[in-house]
Amino acid sequence: MPYDERTTANLRIGRLLSQDVLRKARAHETAVQRRISWIFNLVDVIVAPTTAQPPPLTHEFDRRGWSATERAAIAACPVTWPWNLLGWPSINVPAGFTSDGLPIGVQLMGPADSEPLLISLAAELEAITGWAARQPDVWWTTPSQTDAAQAAAAINALDG
Repeated sequence: MPYDERTTANLRIGRLLSQDVLRKARAHETAVQRRISWIFNLVDVIVAPTTAQPPPLTHEFDRRGWSATERAAIAACPVTWPWNLLGWPSINVPAGFTSDGLPIGVQLMGPADSEPLLISLAAELEAITGWAARQPDVWWTTPSQTDAAQAAAAINALDG
């Protein structure tokens, strides 16, 4: 199965990085972890929105290239991606819907080795909100997904 062009672009860029560049990046990661970790002397977990804006519709990314997709993801998730770079655990939990019926969430973030606590808190939050019992409005009528659904129906009709 061929990779999406954006994934292929990420692979090419990754291959351009030398061991020296990666070593320096990892050293910087450790320094940033030290600077941020003091917060866990005050709190056990940080809670933040998963995204800074409502989620885009699926077809909004259909014709974007690598650079535009990366910029959109970074703008949409200003809290999520830095935590991933630190290598610390986090979990995203559904937290409701926008006024347009699109799902939104919160991110629970902790220090190294806090996965059991984060999973427990996420389960409690999901139980309290009852999110799993609610479903978003129909979202699969976007042009790209409608085309895919029609193609699948045509294939099923041939098989049937």
